[in-house]
Amino acid sequence: MCDYKNIVILSDGTGQTAKRLMDAVLAQYEHEDVEYSLEKTYQNVRDRKSIDDILKEIDNDYLVVFSIISDDLSNYIHEKLHDLDILHLNVLKPMINTMSKFLGVHPDYQPGILHIIDDRYYKKVDAIGYTVEHDDGRGALIEEADIVLIGPSRTCKTPISMYIACNHGMKVANIPIISDSSFEEYLLSKLKPLEQNRVFCLTMQSEILAKVREERSYHLAHTESGHSELNKYIDIHEISLEMQFCRRLYASGKWHVVDVTRRAIEEISREILEHKGILE
Repeated sequence: MCDYKNIVILSDGTGQTAKRLMDAVLAQYEHEDVEYSLEKTYQNVRDRKSIDDILKEIDNDYLVVFSIISDDLSNYIHEKLHDLDILHLNVLKPMINTMSKFLGVHPDYQPGILHIIDDRYYKKVDAIGYTVEHDDGRGALIEEADIVLIGPSRTCKTPISMYIACNHGMKVANIPIISDSSFEEYLLSKLKPLEQNRVFCLTMQSEILAKVREERSYHLAHTESGHSELNKYIDIHEISLEMQFCRRLYASGKWHVVDVTRRAIEEISREILEHKGILE
């Protein structure tokens, strides 16, 4: 059995970059007669004093793997470790040097940037999960919504919600409007925990909405037994009354109204995000 091997990681961010690369390399030694341990990961190492303090804790029995983007700091680490006869590896330098030659430009030298990207990714995943769970009036955490869309059936609530969640990492809930005397009280109660500037009301010209619903009815006809309700769903007179109900409801809440008639999802989403001050 070989001697036990100790490894430490130094990083100006979370250390995940070095850890992933190290795992990929160490996987090639799984069947060899060797034992190793990642003793510690030192995160957010961004000045010489931090480096000096860390080096007091290790000796030449260690391998030091570091991912430090600053040329000054990485050179300082290299010199100190060389003087201490400690084996070390800068995992970023070879790739950055080669990429700089290939692209013909220098990197931004911004520490911890991969962690920022990871945070954005996980925020987007959370937003998508939330949006799926809070589609069509479902979900119990309406107060966590960044945006709430309300509107009658077939006014693009779900595709708008998913577009904003997937592309902008925002939690979006949507609630279908039911033309019923008790619905207004229910809606106001449901939206009470929210800042009202998060609520957006969708509307569409009655004639266009009737055509959209008529196309949808071909699919519903195979599964719905209530033909009278289906006829009411696509009847232009009933839709006009439904839109009148929506307009009265929207006025009572003083929310921002978005007309989605013949507009692309991207355009509608941009109006909503601009109104919230997310886009300019």
